Amino acid sequence: MSDTCRGLGKIAWGYVFLVFDFNLGSLNVLPNWAAYLLFFSAIGLLEDELPQLNLLRPFCGLLGTAEGVDWLAVLFTGQKLMDRFFLLQILLSCVGIYFSFQLLTDLIQLAEDHYIRADSLRVCRNLDAVFQVLYLLPLPWTSSGSLTLFSLGMLTVSLLICLLIVCQLFLLRKHLLNEELSHSE
Repeated sequence: MSDTCRGLGKIAWGYVFLVFDFNLGSLNVLPNWAAYLLFFSAIGLLEDELPQLNLLRPFCGLLGTAEGVDWLAVLFTGQKLMDRFFLLQILLSCVGIYFSFQLLTDLIQLAEDHYIRADSLRVCRNLDAVFQVLYLLPLPWTSSGSLTLFSLGMLTVSLLICLLIVCQLFLLRKHLLNEELSHSE
């Protein structure tokens, strides 16, 4: 298996860690910091095919460190530390949106370089960014019934988009594996 396929697998599994929260008490057993470790490792595996991906390493390190600090804070205190620093939390959210958007953009380029259509991944990437930005808006998400219903609908659609992204990443990896197998025969 090539470094490209292994890197894509790590990114897909990283998104699984980001999308799903399985908690034991208040502790997430699929921590987001592990997703950023997988992403960081994948960037190293994909750097030959996507050299511009290296530009995301510092952001990956920053996001992984912040998630690790929050995870440890929840472990020891039961509360996230970053929630106490509003501006830092907003900054990290913006960096996270940029990181995800650019990572998926680079993977779309990888797919197209291998003549694999990535239109659905592109649409999901765009919708995911829009929903993440909407969540940052200072709307009273829990104060009125109609807005709560709207936010529940947004959350449901956002979750479906994230699941589609995960599926498409695994499909892209499968296409590249099949391509490798056909070239080795």
